[in-house]
Amino acid sequence: MPKEIKYIQPINPTDEDRHNMLKIALEKANHIEDFNNIVELLSPPKDITTIASPISCKGLKVGIIGGGLAGLSSAFELRKLGFDITIFEMQEKRIGGRVYTHYFDKDKRFYGELGAMRIPISHETTWHYINLFDLKTRPFIQTNENAFIYVRNKRAKNDSEGKSVMEKIYPDFNLTSWEKNTPWPELIDYALGSNLLKISPDIRKELLQIKKQYSTPIKYFGNLSIREVLEKMGLSEGAIELISSVSPFLGSFYYNSYFESLQEDYSVDSAYRYEIIDGAVNLPLSFYNSLMSKRPKEYYNIEKEDVGKVSWENGQTVTSIFKENNKISLEYTNENSSKTSHQTFDFVICTIPFSSLRNVSVYPMFSTEKMQAIKEVNYTASQKTIFMCNERFWEKGDDKIIGGGSFTDLPITSIWYPNDNIRVNTNHMENKKISNKNKKYNLNDDAGVLLASYNLNQDAIRLGNLDDKTRIEEIKRQVEAVHDLPNGYLDSIVKDFRTVEWNNEKGSLGAFCYFMPNQQNLFSYAMIKPEYNNSVYFAGEHTSLTHGWMQGAVNSGMKVANAIAKYCESM
Repeated sequence: MPKEIKYIQPINPTDEDRHNMLKIALEKANHIEDFNNIVELLSPPKDITTIASPISCKGLKVGIIGGGLAGLSSAFELRKLGFDITIFEMQEKRIGGRVYTHYFDKDKRFYGELGAMRIPISHETTWHYINLFDLKTRPFIQTNENAFIYVRNKRAKNDSEGKSVMEKIYPDFNLTSWEKNTPWPELIDYALGSNLLKISPDIRKELLQIKKQYSTPIKYFGNLSIREVLEKMGLSEGAIELISSVSPFLGSFYYNSYFESLQEDYSVDSAYRYEIIDGAVNLPLSFYNSLMSKRPKEYYNIEKEDVGKVSWENGQTVTSIFKENNKISLEYTNENSSKTSHQTFDFVICTIPFSSLRNVSVYPMFSTEKMQAIKEVNYTASQKTIFMCNERFWEKGDDKIIGGGSFTDLPITSIWYPNDNIRVNTNHMENKKISNKNKKYNLNDDAGVLLASYNLNQDAIRLGNLDDKTRIEEIKRQVEAVHDLPNGYLDSIVKDFRTVEWNNEKGSLGAFCYFMPNQQNLFSYAMIKPEYNNSVYFAGEHTSLTHGWMQGAVNSGMKVANAIAKYCESM
């Protein structure tokens, strides 16, 4: 395992800061030669105004299905050329799709992330918009040596070398002699990380490219599940069970495509991460505020009268897409009145997940490949429960836990600790405490929001579908077990909660796309192809290869906007 390189992450990193961190991470992972390819492949496409001039598309109408980041980013770009845009969003009171910040108080001091919560430093397109909207960020602490790994009723510290787990948890698993003497991070790195370096850099970059045909190594690894790779690399069943317990997110994906694991290793997504201060929802809100402005400050070089009009239709569920002559009609239903209406457009962009698109009537049918992808492509289940606590019990004592996560083989899977006790004053770049007593819960500076359970796939379904009372009782007892707290300790501390099980969330029906073996080879190209003679386009994280990240949504939105601009120029 490469020697760990310590690096202090700055707040609000510049592009130079991020690229330095990316180089450090790639050097540690032994593939620094991929730096330029990664930056290029994850960067935003060229600005849409270099494809067509402002006002060149004046009067053309675009309907966008879905008000998440993909829909917002495509609308933001198309508006520069004068398109008139209507966005249909199923949610009546929320913006952002699977970016979902929940605030427990009116002052928005106490909040938790029920959806996207972290941003890798390599995700260039996400950072393009963070910089454009001048959003403030701080490091997202990924690991904390004071946090716990709690497996088979044994508690260990999550130290970087894995020694505590080897001492306290390894004896409960049937491991070979080599496995017993190898720290669990090295077991994972050997089994899943070493294959990346067996692929040449020119072929590796296909992990971030959507292609009609992939090279043989990419196809081979994409046809394998993660569990199959662990087995092929010679790990015993005991080691495979151990890894699924101490790294439960990885265990949740054992039957998914190894392609997904390779892709995240390639762009070192786990190396250095950031969070948006005061809530991830500030990114989609920035898009929305710009789109609703008649003179958006972000379009500094475009005249006010040349900017396209935007209509936001919230609480409207699109139920049908159909072609009429050379136009595309959308039929939609009001969530409150059940009134059905329809509008006709020159172009339509569908950004809702294929899991949700499956319930939309399409006439005539899209291509066979597209319809099959809509039916088959896999979506991961995810459950998150946040606790509003009147004290930060995790910061008590000598071994305070500020940021990072604890992991367990219990159904809650993981617990994530906030990093906001010392708040950043973004005007003066000073650190200071903020005193702001909250009357609703009688909270003070000792209060905080804990992500008490974040799990995926089977555990998400099984825990997320319990009734509220039973689920919260289960989560409290399991959090107590992980922290070695007395039974019932949290009853007086947890004042409120919020749960989202993304399989049940309106308009989502799954947390994010995550391919099963061979799906990347079968469907990734078909998923992005426009339909109805270049009249209907598709965007969203599922149409990218950075599944589950904001990067996939905003990058696909930009690319679709550019594709429409190119088509208009060629007409």
